[in-house]
Amino acid sequence: MSRLESIARAFLRYLYEDDRFRPEIADFFNSPAAVAAALQPSWAELADVVQTLREHELIATSGTGWQGAPARAGLTGSGLICAGRHGGDIGSWARAQSVAVLDERPADPVVPAQPTPAPPARLDFTGLARVAKVVLLALPTVHARYGDTVEIELIARRLCEAVRQDRPDPRRVRLLAFRLRSELASGSVANTLGVVLLDGLDEALAESGLGGIPRGERSGPAEPS
Repeated sequence: MSRLESIARAFLRYLYEDDRFRPEIADFFNSPAAVAAALQPSWAELADVVQTLREHELIATSGTGWQGAPARAGLTGSGLICAGRHGGDIGSWARAQSVAVLDERPADPVVPAQPTPAPPARLDFTGLARVAKVVLLALPTVHARYGDTVEIELIARRLCEAVRQDRPDPRRVRLLAFRLRSELASGSVANTLGVVLLDGLDEALAESGLGGIPRGERSGPAEPS
């Protein structure tokens, strides 16, 4: 074993036996590990050893110490194995690493799990039917005061009919609900019936599973033929 190898072994033992996170590199000179190895390394030798251990990723360093060398050092995970299981013998540790690589079986190919399809959204048109009925019940009073309620009455009746089907067409229901909202928001009843029912219609749309109203939308799409 060369002198530098003996210094490296003793230095790894020093780091392994010290309870501090990253002890001072300079403290190695008076450590029990250096005394036990009967070594009196120079700063240049210790700096070479530190550099070698860093290249093997056995230690990590921080700070700047004497002659530009790192001030502190601590063991990495590999360094812990080398110092703890191999007594700081880098050759023994390196051979064990080579054997482990050769013995390692290739991992079985990982088959990505297929995403579980999301269950179809449950549609509930109860709230939309309720709002449409309230519109039809309230229209006579609104018409008596303001007139011009033919269009909104037609849309509300068609919406009631659409949601009463055995198998309601979600696209048609959504388009009619949007047209009804447009009338409540900006039509002839915007300042009367619309003020009362617009929030209720938005809530019913959200609960229906058809999707909410984009912010700022004020006009519904054309009714399907």
